[in-house]
Amino acid sequence: MLEKLKKWIKTAGSIEPFDASRFNDPLAEFIEWTPQKRGGSNFHTHKMVSVDFNRLEFRPTLGAKLFSGVFMAAGIGFPILFLTAGSESPEMQSIWGVLGIILFGAIFVGAGGWVYFSMAKPRVFDKNANMYWKGHKKPDYIYRPEDEKNAAMFSSIYAIQLIREYVKSDDSSYYSYELNLVLEDGRRLNVIDHGKKNEILEDARKLGDFLDVPVWVGF
Repeated sequence: MLEKLKKWIKTAGSIEPFDASRFNDPLAEFIEWTPQKRGGSNFHTHKMVSVDFNRLEFRPTLGAKLFSGVFMAAGIGFPILFLTAGSESPEMQSIWGVLGIILFGAIFVGAGGWVYFSMAKPRVFDKNANMYWKGHKKPDYIYRPEDEKNAAMFSSIYAIQLIREYVKSDDSSYYSYELNLVLEDGRRLNVIDHGKKNEILEDARKLGDFLDVPVWVGF
């Protein structure tokens, strides 16, 4: 299970060539059409939620929660099972044996927690704040270097970019679809990246209408 998690996180994808001249926009030809975030998942990790007329959010799907929950449950359940079933074995009589089993479980819990923490950060589009940000708290200052990676004022969002990436690992291959914000200066901010084409196309269309910007589909 841990090996599958590593492959999911680290797998590299092949890049498909793309001619952006069809958008008839100089910025579309200037920006990169390679993945902003390499790799991806083969399932639906985030769904768009309309909080009210002025706010949209991307939140983790039930599948994403279950994916991380499996690792955390295994990390808690396996040590309990081993310690209970093997309580009479010589290894379980040793403090080092017990600590080893607990450490093994803690690795799984930590891996699942890290995956969930990464997925659970809300991606927020708020018209009242005229801002997009990723995280549980709205940035106080949009122009701090640490905020520029995960936030943008609506006035600087020029378009929405969709990219398809072919991801191949040792035992599976699939397409992952990436939704990025294109800013006026050519920078790109990654919002979500998952394996469901129809869902990300529909979310991009709704987001484009919400922000009143074009959607550039690169596949």
